Amino acid sequence: MKKNKVKELWRQGKPAVVGWCSTGNPYVAELLAHKGYDGLVIDWQHGIGVTQGSVVACLQAIGNTDTVPMVRLPSNNPYYIQYVLDAGAFGIIVPMVNTPEDAEKAGRASRYAPEGIRSIGSSRASLADGLEDYVHHANDEVLCLVMIETAEALERVEEIAKAPCIDGLYIGPSDLSQATGVSITGWAADERHWAACRKILKAAQAAGVAPCHHGAGPAESAKLIKMGFMMCQVGSDIRMLSAATTSALKSFREALKD
Repeated sequence: MKKNKVKELWRQGKPAVVGWCSTGNPYVAELLAHKGYDGLVIDWQHGIGVTQGSVVACLQAIGNTDTVPMVRLPSNNPYYIQYVLDAGAFGIIVPMVNTPEDAEKAGRASRYAPEGIRSIGSSRASLADGLEDYVHHANDEVLCLVMIETAEALERVEEIAKAPCIDGLYIGPSDLSQATGVSITGWAADERHWAACRKILKAAQAAGVAPCHHGAGPAESAKLIKMGFMMCQVGSDIRMLSAATTSALKSFREALKD
């Protein structure tokens, strides 16, 4: 089985940067996977263009690169977890995890027995080296992150961080901001959000799991990495396409004035 590059970086004490694909377009996913990210997340929760079928197509496109294929799931559902892992994902991000029991449910579903409850079946990830090899190594290489994005989760974050079979905590800043009275677009300038980040960071480090944050752009994500977070993204395909289009049109119209 292939090694999980993100987990390898963490074992060395190094952070990871991931790309974010909201379009569900395999060509876009393949392009991003060739650009130097450590991992690439297909957003099945909020990606408007992402469907169950396009998740598989994107995982196939990413699978031919050195970038770790990951999926943010629609919900904390063992079926979704098993499906994307069988389809070739090496990492999952599970939303709306509010309790230690929620976190354990996600973690157990991502692991084969005896640690977990994942069922053994045909898997794209097993095609290269065989199913037996994949099953033998998958519990060590598959990555399970649970999202901290509600007031309840923030209150119980120390317990959540200790849940079995999870690899890290992933802050969802928009939902967490709304839940804690912070502007969902202005969280990066609000000390209340950074205080919550420090609490989650401390809980993750104490439990020996990776603290991760969704970030916003390069500057915010770099600040988070310097704080001690071990994974961030720096902008989705949609956001980058929008910014590039705006910049190109502005440059074109300014050039016409010369």
